[in-house]
Amino acid sequence: MWVLLVMLLLIFFLLKEKSKTIILGPKRLPYVGNLFSVLLELKKAKYHHTLWKTWSMKYGNLLGLRLGSINIVVVFGKEMIKEVSSRDAFDGRPDGFMYTLRSFGKKLGIVFNDGHSWAKTRRIALKYFKSFGYGSRHMEEHISGECKELVKILSRTNEPLLVNNMFDVAIVNVIWQLVAGKRLLQKVIEEHRTTLDLDNPRDVIDSFLIEMHQNKENSCKYITDVTGEELQVVCLDMFEAGVETVKNTMVFMLLYLVREQEVLRRLQIEIDEVVGKDRTPTLSDRSKQFRMIYTEAVILETLRITSVAPVGIPHMALADTQLGNYNIPKQGTFILFGLHDLHNGSRWKNPSEFRPERFLTNESNLMHDESLMPFGCGKFFSGKRRCIGENLAKSELFMFITHILQKFNLRVPDGDPLPTAEPLDGLTLSAKPFKLLFQQRN
Repeated sequence: MWVLLVMLLLIFFLLKEKSKTIILGPKRLPYVGNLFSVLLELKKAKYHHTLWKTWSMKYGNLLGLRLGSINIVVVFGKEMIKEVSSRDAFDGRPDGFMYTLRSFGKKLGIVFNDGHSWAKTRRIALKYFKSFGYGSRHMEEHISGECKELVKILSRTNEPLLVNNMFDVAIVNVIWQLVAGKRLLQKVIEEHRTTLDLDNPRDVIDSFLIEMHQNKENSCKYITDVTGEELQVVCLDMFEAGVETVKNTMVFMLLYLVREQEVLRRLQIEIDEVVGKDRTPTLSDRSKQFRMIYTEAVILETLRITSVAPVGIPHMALADTQLGNYNIPKQGTFILFGLHDLHNGSRWKNPSEFRPERFLTNESNLMHDESLMPFGCGKFFSGKRRCIGENLAKSELFMFITHILQKFNLRVPDGDPLPTAEPLDGLTLSAKPFKLLFQQRN
């Protein structure tokens, strides 16, 4: 009798302990997990992030899934996302073939790296990103130059233009200037080595090489072991993180502005009042002195309603840890954030409407909302994984939209419908192809 009682208690505690590691979610099949149910339900939901949200409404702010051998936890809700993003224990990245294929079969760089090497690389990149990126006169001049070139191109045609690829060259050129100012990355790195001036760094590559040189004698193993491969992957990270998201956001901004002509006109009035029709817009126009508040509100509303990175980049636990009432084992579990739902959920009044005024106070001051975390970062995304290029991205958006709307009105070609706000699914959300006419303002 006692033996049976002990066995029952043991089974009870084992099952209870096991339940702590299984986050609630749809019923799983052996071997394939939720793979088939995802494929079936995706036809109805259209997008992965909307499917995750539908299931979370049934199972809670922590949604557990299994796709084949991969465990996934999707985190919903502002407070839970802030908690996970701020904890070092969840700063890991997946370690698999599809993630290391781009980095010579290793964990390198900033975006898909973790641990000690990631912390060191990020520290160097952040230091010199500030020097050569956001806030530097040289970088502002280059962004302005790309904006002016784009305005020239738009001025030379009266034909409708496909907007979706309109910003590709300009944004790539901005990042190239930040990284090296040239093409052919491996060759560029070697050129930098042979022409390096320790007292006058020209760009991020020079900055990394100088850091490596200065630490050769102080036993800083990581810095002295940085290879050309590491540096190439850092540069690749900057392109992958800094081009697609900014381009897609800029395209969506034009899409919503042509759909909401009253917002467009109010934006142009602010540009005319602060900048005028002849002076070139500058980043100083964003300052408190000039207060282009409505322009900033339009940018924030675009970031909110589009959410081009709807679940962010997968995180993983670096150590066995706890999330809510559940145990998360080291490695093996992907952690995604429900950012699209955070930006389009019940927190916002009429979330499907494009209303920049939601970011303005009654006194017409700019209001930052804790629930806005674009690109998986933002003012209230407090962890070390916060995007180091966030300020540069917002600067590009400001400069592009002010340069364009200072000179042009937007309208759809005769006979064309208004472009749809329904996005194309992917790692990042993008607008469906559409054309616009850029008519010079009188």
